[in-house]
Amino acid sequence: MCVVSMVYDHFYDKWDKYPRPQPYRVVPPVLPFVPYPTLPPQITPKEIEEFKKLLEKARKYDEDNNQKDCELESKRKKLQDLAKELGVEIDFV
Repeated sequence: MCVVSMVYDHFYDKWDKYPRPQPYRVVPPVLPFVPYPTLPPQITPKEIEEFKKLLEKARKYDEDNNQKDCELESKRKKLQDLAKELGVEIDFV
């Protein structure tokens, strides 16, 4: 397994534990109307920056060890889908 794949797995496992934002529930109107709040993103900008730096180092390591382009598209897509579900953007993956 290449290092990039391990980094994808690590962050997927870490972020998969965060609660998912819930959409507003449709209920009969009650006065006064109080909407159910959605959760703010649990993944901090600092955590995203840490992931980005670690991923860059992992890609460099894989390239130096003749495993360039070893990352699996399925792992990348799985992580991107989770990030989107949690309300964060990871465009560098």
